[in-house]
Formats: sequence, structure tokens, C-alpha cells
Amino acid sequence: MKNEFDTDETHVYDQGERSEVEAVLEAADDVYINIDNVSYHVSLRGEGMPLICLHGFAEAGDTWDKLNIPGFRLYCVDFLGHGVSDRSNDPVMYQLDTVLRHLYTLIHTLVGHESYGILGYSMGGRIALQYAAMYEPERLMFLLLESAAPGIEDMQVRQERAMADKELANKIETHSIEWFEAMWSQLPIFKTQQKLSPAVQQTIKDRRLSNTPEVLAHTLRGIGQGMTLYVGNQIADLELEILYVSGELDTKYTDIGQTIFGICENVSHVIVPDVGHNVHVEAPQAFNEIVNLFLSDYNDKRIS
Repeated sequence: MKNEFDTDETHVYDQGERSEVEAVLEAADDVYINIDNVSYHVSLRGEGMPLICLHGFAEAGDTWDKLNIPGFRLYCVDFLGHGVSDRSNDPVMYQLDTVLRHLYTLIHTLVGHESYGILGYSMGGRIALQYAAMYEPERLMFLLLESAAPGIEDMQVRQERAMADKELANKIETHSIEWFEAMWSQLPIFKTQQKLSPAVQQTIKDRRLSNTPEVLAHTLRGIGQGMTLYVGNQIADLELEILYVSGELDTKYTDIGQTIFGICENVSHVIVPDVGHNVHVEAPQAFNEIVNLFLSDYNDKRIS
């Protein structure tokens, strides 16, 4: 089902317009939302409090297909250039300030004046945290972060990472998407995915192959880790609850969870044994149990 809304950052719905949008969103399985002449695809399922779900680099919104959170309406977003969202060749569309502004508009369109939460994996978690720290949205109640970093604190290290991301982006542009998929799947951080069933591994492969080298290059240059600001020193000041989930075998992000997030009173850090970077795919049942336990006290009285 395709539904298109033309919107922008400053658009304000009157009661009649908003009720029409809500009626479409309630009935739809998926929608397409236009911002700055590009279209974002969002799949929807479930009923209850809105939960915005953000995927990782070279992934798509259907990575959350096994996510099961009763009492929540899931809005699984395809980032620009990913999934079936538009694949703009304008580099500006992939820069951090544009991505955050579009996310603000997208969320405003999807949830209106309701309270909501955001779930983000890897790149999606990084963007969710940047959004919370920079926009300080009033109705954002919680963040669910999976294997996500708050940016790089040391400026020299950040600049070195930015240069490395740009070099990788240049290389991706000169190779096929098949080359990218083979290279990306062999990164040490994804080694544990080799334990998954052939069917699941094929699904992950197909998602990566559905991208284009140009879009992946734009994304790395615009919102790679070297291009995002460090917000680790703002986590404790955020007036919301945060769940940080990492895999035991993903030592880099488990260390980030312990040393940066773990020292903040508003953060709960859960380490899932025997899995790596992509917990919700490698251990979907455990991930669902952890998230549902964290959200168990978000009852109707609290979020009304």
C-alpha cells in the first residue's frame, strides 16, 4: 500500500489534516513520506505507543521483521538510499544535519503529538543518539540502542576515521555492489554471522546487495563515524531512559557500553552471551525478551 505525504520541517497540521494522516497510518502496512522531494519508506505493524526503528549501514527496515513488542506500534524506517526509500545522488541529502532534520520531520509526521521511543542498531543507534542529544525532543521517552557508538571523542582520531571513511567511500564507488558485499561480510565485526542459518545469511546478503555503491559512498561521507559529533558527555544529561544492548563477542561495543554508557544512571546495559554485533538478528528471542522487560513499565497510565 503506497501513501505519500508532502511535508517539511515547519509543517503544522490542523486537527482535520492530522486526523486524516492518523487514519491512513493506522490502516497502512507501509507508507512513503516525501521530504525535500525525496521519498522515505516506512513499514508499520502492531498497535500502541509509537516506536521508531532505525537500521544499520547497508541494511533496511525489514531487519526488524522478528522484532515482537506487544503494546507498541512499530515504524520501521528505510534510511535514504536504503531499502525502498529514494536513492538520491545529491551528497547533501546524506550529510548529518540533513539526516537529522529529515528524521525530525519524519517522526513528527508519523507520531504527531504522541510520546514515542526510538530503537536503533549500529548506524541507526548512532543517529538516534545524535538526534536525542541535538534536538532534545520533548516527547521522546526512551532510546533502545544496539551496538551503537556516541561518536569519537578524540578529535585527531575522529579526523583519521573521517579520512578512512572517505577512502573507503572512494573505493566502493569504483567497485561493484557484489565486491562491497563480499568485502563487508568478511569484516571481523560480522564474523559471528557465519554461525547463522544459510537462509538468514542469504537474507542479510540480499539486503546488502540491494544497495548501490554510490549511495553507500554518500552515506559514509555524510554520517560515517568520523563525521558525527561526540555526544558521550551528554548521555547522562538526557532526560530519558536508555537501554544499551551489546553482544558478548563484540568486544568493541561491549566496551563502549561499559565505559561510556554504563557509568550513566539513566542507562541500563545488557550484554547478550555468545553473539556479536547484530544481536537482534543473531539472538532474536533474547533480544525481544530484553527489550520487552525494559519496556514493561511503559503502561497506558505512564505514557498518556
